[in-house]
Amino acid sequence: MAASFSPREELILYCRFCQKTMPATLERGIAGTGRVVDKEATFEYICTKCHRSHCFYGKDIIEAVPVNEDEKEKQPSEEAETAEAEVREYVPTGHYLIGEEISHPSHEVPGLIVGKEPGIPNRIIVQFGKVITPLVEDIE
Repeated sequence: MAASFSPREELILYCRFCQKTMPATLERGIAGTGRVVDKEATFEYICTKCHRSHCFYGKDIIEAVPVNEDEKEKQPSEEAETAEAEVREYVPTGHYLIGEEISHPSHEVPGLIVGKEPGIPNRIIVQFGKVITPLVEDIE
């Protein structure tokens, strides 16, 4: 059985309607009948400016840092801690998560992944400072 998945409540996303990066809040998780909300579920985020929705699979979103209810301190999971602790080097064969930071040789500053576009190949939308750049991912 698949483990449950908890996405971040708020992400910085590229809104294709506003044509810029905006904060977006998690509206809901959509799972199939009888299924748990896991990484295979779809999550709907709402742009805080135009209130339009953007849907992503759990496997494409960075996981929320779990909160220990007894101590009320954040206890990051190993995967979430790894994703936040380091800036990954961009390689076209890699798989990236929305909310992750990457570095690219043609940009001086690290970039934040603010969106994904399906296709062949898949594309990630990355914001390097004020520049928004599409890059490919999952090339085999």
